[in-house]
Amino acid sequence: MADLSFQNRLQFFGFRLSKSEQKIAAYIVAHPEQAASIASQELAQAIGTSNSTLTRFCKKLDYRNYIEFQTLLAAEGTPGQTPDQTIRRIDHYYERTLDAACELVQPEDLDAFVDRIHQADKILIFGLGSSGLTASEFNMRLVQMGFTSSVMTDTFLMRVQSSLFSPKDLIIAVSNSGETPEVVSACRIAKSAGVQICLLTQSSRTELAKMADAILLAGDIGQVGDEKFINSQMPLVFLIDAITYRLLEDPKCRENRDRALYTLFHRNF
Repeated sequence: MADLSFQNRLQFFGFRLSKSEQKIAAYIVAHPEQAASIASQELAQAIGTSNSTLTRFCKKLDYRNYIEFQTLLAAEGTPGQTPDQTIRRIDHYYERTLDAACELVQPEDLDAFVDRIHQADKILIFGLGSSGLTASEFNMRLVQMGFTSSVMTDTFLMRVQSSLFSPKDLIIAVSNSGETPEVVSACRIAKSAGVQICLLTQSSRTELAKMADAILLAGDIGQVGDEKFINSQMPLVFLIDAITYRLLEDPKCRENRDRALYTLFHRNF
């Protein structure tokens, strides 16, 4: 995990932090340059905490010690002034968000996710709101590649379909929060029948994550720090792009998609 940024460590390991350690995290987010350049005693004094608490904080975020924390934080550099022009600013936000997303995806997790898709008899994808749009896009890609897949964005039908699936089938839940009540309920029904569950989400410490057999973590756009940037689905789309790319390495999936697209764009059928 040495390649994770400080912000991604907070997203990945933040559940470990006590209230006093969360106070340390908030201070460092607000003063990264200072935290990267002063001694641990000085930083602890500035925050109003003890040196031992600061040491525990570093270890809980998977740094070996304070020196490694400081070295890696300094290497990240301080984000420059956000560009003034709107187009350049959005480009800057995209770059930061995708860099964060790349850090969170582990190759073995991607492999596990893709393997379960290949092995499933039937696939059902859940998503509500904006995540429902992402789920629909993902479903369209899977159908074009020849998978028996469907998408559910209706809460009643989610529960009904969940009760009809078997252990040979797969449910993919798309939920940034990992706590969407309707999706949690439907997945709980499926899990009781032995159905495997894959999850696209921002957190590995949620009700959905506890049920999931495979998880891919999406970056958090909150790291950008601009409430006007609301593209919460971009990190999720990044994940389905990665999954799609891996699936299309399979000649059969590629052949099926080519045939589907040919049929769509040739009106003589």
